[in-house]
Amino acid sequence: MTVPVANGEERAAAYAACRGRVRALLGVISDAQADVIVPACPDWTVRNLAAHLTGICRDLAERNLPTGDVQAWVDRQIAERAERSVASLLGEWDEFSPTFEAMIVARPERTGALLYDVVAHEHDAASALGLIGDRGSDGIHLSVDIIAAMVEGDLAKSGLPAVRFTDGTRTWEVGQGPVEFTMEADTYELMRALGSRRSIGQLRSMTHTGDLDRFLPGLTHLPLPVDDLVE
Repeated sequence: MTVPVANGEERAAAYAACRGRVRALLGVISDAQADVIVPACPDWTVRNLAAHLTGICRDLAERNLPTGDVQAWVDRQIAERAERSVASLLGEWDEFSPTFEAMIVARPERTGALLYDVVAHEHDAASALGLIGDRGSDGIHLSVDIIAAMVEGDLAKSGLPAVRFTDGTRTWEVGQGPVEFTMEADTYELMRALGSRRSIGQLRSMTHTGDLDRFLPGLTHLPLPVDDLVE
């Protein structure tokens, strides 16, 4: 199948709405809460996560693009903001997000992963703080389309045949050849599972058919968490 690509206005609106939710979530936390470790990103605190979201928005808005190791680019964004308050980070994000959102409108096909990134981190932060984010947002639904494209690419790189996943309302069939693996879950769980936010044990417990171990290289874009993420 051809993975659907949302238009730029839809993706930009979903990004802006997600940013508003993250702002509301983090704008009221204490310093102690800002220093809580994020289980989904155990190398980061909540403050680091805010620095990442702000830093990537500003760098891309200012066309300060990575020239080599993307992780080094991200690490630099966080290191530069390590001593700043969450409130100041959110203010910086406010300043540069209009330019960034205009970029999403103009190039939706090249900025999808960045929408998924902010949606994923909304729920990473909420979970770290013992809260629940908006699991029915437009960003969740658009993110599954974005992840489907990632899965399609990862299947091809790994030489794996097609897979099918469904949330009970929509179905995505990606890859080449016959479908040899299926997964079913609600939209939020699909986003978290296919976005490498579930442990191998949690993946095994999900409704699926086919050889999960064989298809893991196509279904997990990033290393899986060692421990179950309880959200």
